[in-house]
Amino acid sequence: MDDLGSNTVALDTANDVAAAALQTDGLGCHAGKERLRSAAEAAGMSETLGQYAKDYPQGPHDQPQSMCPAFGSLRVGLRMRRTAMVLSGSACCVYGLTFTSHFYGAKRTVGYVPFNSETLVTGKLFEDIRDAVHALADPETYDAIVVINLCVPTASGVPLRLLPKEINGVRVIGIDVPGFGVPTHAEAKDVLAGAMLRFARLEAEQGPVQAPRAPRAGKPTISLLGEMFPADPMQIGAMLDLLGLAAGPVTPTREWRELYGALDCAAVAAIHPFYASCVREFESAGRAVVGSAPVGHDGTAAWLEAIGVACNVARETIDAAKNRLLPAIKAALSAAPISGRVTLSGYEGSELLVGRLLVESGADLRYVGTACPRTRFSEAD
Repeated sequence: MDDLGSNTVALDTANDVAAAALQTDGLGCHAGKERLRSAAEAAGMSETLGQYAKDYPQGPHDQPQSMCPAFGSLRVGLRMRRTAMVLSGSACCVYGLTFTSHFYGAKRTVGYVPFNSETLVTGKLFEDIRDAVHALADPETYDAIVVINLCVPTASGVPLRLLPKEINGVRVIGIDVPGFGVPTHAEAKDVLAGAMLRFARLEAEQGPVQAPRAPRAGKPTISLLGEMFPADPMQIGAMLDLLGLAAGPVTPTREWRELYGALDCAAVAAIHPFYASCVREFESAGRAVVGSAPVGHDGTAAWLEAIGVACNVARETIDAAKNRLLPAIKAALSAAPISGRVTLSGYEGSELLVGRLLVESGADLRYVGTACPRTRFSEAD
């Protein structure tokens, strides 16, 4: 079992197995974040947890009380065509995640590799995951297989990084999304989306890749970062058209080959500001990233300016776009003022955009709460 890496535990006797099993049983979801984190660090996961701490810093209220963060990664994968999702974690966690996923409309099977204390500590769980991935890797059915380690496998150091990167032309992506390392399910979307972007970026650097399903725009595109409603890209695209630009794919994408289209852009609009891993990949590809969004009068003016500058749009074109859009926005806000005190709270990182619009509409906004951290892309808001 040496090929499984240094995280594999060598057990010489039945007594050793029993002792290790008893110890591991204590590392269930009930063990507490600090104990799970300490176990994960001892199992060689310090680098991963350290990166999560940088990407998703926790605020004064610590981790919000919400659903399991891994739901965010699972949801991203289940919304993609030709992508298989496999969970590795405690059965109760897997049940809750699959139930929630199907409650939110998922119509796809979620794979699960079960384990017990013995298979966890002997390394057999990793072998079972590897066997499951090989069994799933049908290029006629899938472009990618995603394996997600939940709390217990992460704390035990199950090394998904040792899975093959590709089997029969099917990509294999392993990520750790522990509740003690990723604060919210919103940020967990970034964990998987960023891992996929990285894989796609490295593929594109090696040579030609499959063209996206949608035809290539005849103008430079702006990739949109963050989940949004179906009408949003069309409305943003209409604004971009005034700048001589077009809306590109939305990340997280709905299909693997859309990732190539997202990377092939003039700039990126970080509509949701907490996608730290995705931003890192876009910037590694040499793409400028612009924060905020075209919301309200002042927000739209600032966003058009920032996008125009990032894409070297002529000054007269930027000013013409503002003159076309801003008077109508100002008139609409004036026609529907909001009076009264408002308290705003949310969890997806766009709360500051809503708050900005409320203030412009005349609301007495005293407090904005969010589960996501402050980033350089939310500074303007």
